[in-house]
Amino acid sequence: RFIVQEYRIEDERIADDVRIVVVSDLHSALYGAGQSDLITAIGKADPAVVLLVGDIFHHHGKNKNAVTLLNALSKRYTCYFILANHDYQTKQTGWVKRKIEEAGIRILNGESVDITAGTTTVRLYGIDDGHGGKARQLAELSRAGKERNDSVYSILAIHVPNDVKNILPLGFDLMLSGHTHGGQIRIPDVLNGLYAPGQGMFPKYGGGRYDFGKQTLIISRGLAKVPYWLPRVFNPPELVVVTLTA
Repeated sequence: RFIVQEYRIEDERIADDVRIVVVSDLHSALYGAGQSDLITAIGKADPAVVLLVGDIFHHHGKNKNAVTLLNALSKRYTCYFILANHDYQTKQTGWVKRKIEEAGIRILNGESVDITAGTTTVRLYGIDDGHGGKARQLAELSRAGKERNDSVYSILAIHVPNDVKNILPLGFDLMLSGHTHGGQIRIPDVLNGLYAPGQGMFPKYGGGRYDFGKQTLIISRGLAKVPYWLPRVFNPPELVVVTLTA
């Protein structure tokens, strides 16, 4: 039981639509036999790429459902993965990376790739999580910011959005994140999240779309069904579809 949350972003550098599906914070949950519900929803979106922005694995358990999704997606789409806190907290980071790579999915840790749809090419920069080393993460951000060019629409994928104010000066057009689980408990039009990791109570960036002039931050509320002791209230799990359009 999840929703498909769609966002459209207009930019003069886009000629043909570029559609990106963002999968975040699965925590090895299962949606239909063999992840069939997720695969069907992603198929309807018909994305240029599928971007997995971390916490696809959970910090304990066998993570069979996470591996099932990776294998199913990689057979159909170009996929990219950025590691996040739970992927590291499995304490089996080598195994996690191996399963991602065995599925044929590239892990981005400070690297950039071009995404092309029709006559339009945009550039995606993937940043490793701070659990992989905070100094390394900051170096990756700095390098990506220097590499970015205003002539090409730029996307930054980083799991935790909490430091957005310090990232904005780097000039990325779009930032894609997760981590917050949508603040877990919401009251629509009143409270956009009760609590988010690293932000505490009443988070400023609980989930959804935030515009900063011509720059945009989109935080997926994720697909997590955990923690089981704190239910999601008015905050259904979501699959995010971002369409860049002229």
